Amino acid sequence: MKLAHLFKYSFACIIATLSIAMTQQQNTQSSVQVIEEVNFKPHMVEHLIKGCPENSKCSKETGKTSEKFKEVFTNGSLKEKKNFVKEFGLPFTFWTTTVAQDSVITYQSRCIHHKTEKDKFGKVLVERQEIYEGIRFTKNINEITSFHGVILNQMIKEGSNKTYFIPRSTIPFFTNGDDLFFRQEFREVDYAMKLSPNKSSTATYISLATKKFPNKEILNTSCSKELVDKFKKINKSGIYQSAYCKMIYDTKEKKYHRYIFGWSC
Repeated sequence: MKLAHLFKYSFACIIATLSIAMTQQQNTQSSVQVIEEVNFKPHMVEHLIKGCPENSKCSKETGKTSEKFKEVFTNGSLKEKKNFVKEFGLPFTFWTTTVAQDSVITYQSRCIHHKTEKDKFGKVLVERQEIYEGIRFTKNINEITSFHGVILNQMIKEGSNKTYFIPRSTIPFFTNGDDLFFRQEFREVDYAMKLSPNKSSTATYISLATKKFPNKEILNTSCSKELVDKFKKINKSGIYQSAYCKMIYDTKEKKYHRYIFGWSC
């Protein structure tokens, strides 16, 4: 046996002997601690709870809904997808200052200005309200606003006093009057979402968009003073770092409209 191998073997024997002796001593002084063995399953690479996205805080019940969404929207028919949306709704993204809510999936925000700033030694340089990224399956945006600490992403249309609530970090591909159409992705599954504000209430309904998207590009544009002034009013919480504007096509009026959006990071 080579000297290096002999040394490793001897060292391992010493450690093993010490471990046995310590264990015996502990067992005589207190009850034996039983460690429950957990069988590793493939989904645990992503999250301990099946269906929950990686690096998220997510309940078992929400994980079941998320897993069913992935199965239906990956392999299901259009009818099955519509039935799922009718029962559970679609994943809708937002920000929140509260992390412990059963039906909400939350992540640490990727934005530096959404967290307390510390130096390399942990000393607080700038203290801020912690803001998280949130996702919830819902059929109506009003269901989300009832949760404590929710902050919804907003867009403003030029020449209008109306503010639209939209998914976090995205913009609509086109509009049809007040209806907004988005392409979204959740757990590597793509889907088309339609938001329909109710004219007689504050509700905004979420449904699966099935109509073909028009072949109209989203155009770059500058922001008017009107939009900049209105944006400042909705950014009092400092959720956004800056703003930008886009021209989005409306299929009902057959023309483009200018909108302003917030940029976080």
